Amino acid sequence: MATRPTTKQRNRRAAGRRPGGEGAGAEASSSLAAAATSKIRDRILDLTLRPGMQLDEALLRDRLGVSRTPAREALNRLATEGLVESRSSRGYFVRPLDLGDTARFFDAYLVAERSAAYFCRFVHPQLIEDLDDIQALHSAAVRDHDFLEISRHNAVFHLRIATATENPYIVDFSGRLHNLARRLSVFVYHIESDQGGRLDEQQGHIVREHVAIIDAIRAHDRNALLERLTAHADRFQQRISRLLSGQARERFNLR
Repeated sequence: MATRPTTKQRNRRAAGRRPGGEGAGAEASSSLAAAATSKIRDRILDLTLRPGMQLDEALLRDRLGVSRTPAREALNRLATEGLVESRSSRGYFVRPLDLGDTARFFDAYLVAERSAAYFCRFVHPQLIEDLDDIQALHSAAVRDHDFLEISRHNAVFHLRIATATENPYIVDFSGRLHNLARRLSVFVYHIESDQGGRLDEQQGHIVREHVAIIDAIRAHDRNALLERLTAHADRFQQRISRLLSGQARERFNLR
């Protein structure tokens, strides 16, 4: 015969269902951690939190308004994303931009882009509509010179293509690389913004290349998509290679 739950057990279950109970508390904690992760990530990506900077409790509280518990969870998540590193007995630090390692990064980046092109399902629901909408937001950010939003919408654009592969391994691989690419991108934007009209020139190329990528998907042209995503990745690598100067390293404390 089944035993009846005790009063304590019934109360515990009810608490999980009631607003403010254990279930709601866990949900609120998760929401705070997600908000803290987003806030710290954005400040790393826009280089407000510089490469190599220590992320101690006082800094996160005073500069970003993030309290201890959500900050700890956020730093663990960002370490998983590759934006933060934990150093034994010293705490968390913004991961340095190791430009000496860019060759290996771009090897992986090119694999991710070509994999997305090769396995993209052209008939994936709403794919063209989503890419058109994302590109409209990207173009608006370009006009506003909003570096963080340019990098955000660019990453979302490429991840939407990866999602259309319906392969979770490709999506995860692409997501991690594009998160790292966003910080490199903002670094490029800062340097190019000091070089006359170079930033506008390069962003014009990127917008046109995105439109050409959408056109290849719309035409179900696999070869064109492979060619255009490969050329797009090559442009990004060339921009980084051009900026490997002593001035750039000194300005952003790069390795």
